[in-house]
Amino acid sequence: MFLVLAFAWGALLGLFYFGGLWLSLKSLPRLSRPRTAFFIGYGLRLAVALSGMGLMLKMGPIAFFLTLAAFFGVRMVMTEKISRAQGGANAS
Repeated sequence: MFLVLAFAWGALLGLFYFGGLWLSLKSLPRLSRPRTAFFIGYGLRLAVALSGMGLMLKMGPIAFFLTLAAFFGVRMVMTEKISRAQGGANAS
């Protein structure tokens, strides 16, 4: 059960990090100070992701690697879905 929770925690962190990145990039053209907003968002996303990973690292290596796998799994899924939605080169 704990390992399932570790995987879910990684998916949640991935959604926060990569979803926040996507929203941040979409909103940049409308902002008056896009560079500042991007770096503030980056710092916040990075702090949350690293803190969450650090928590799992304290729980043991298996929990950490499951969290990491889910984190990057979310990245792969989001990249594919966004690419297909925009009619990108990866769309099949």
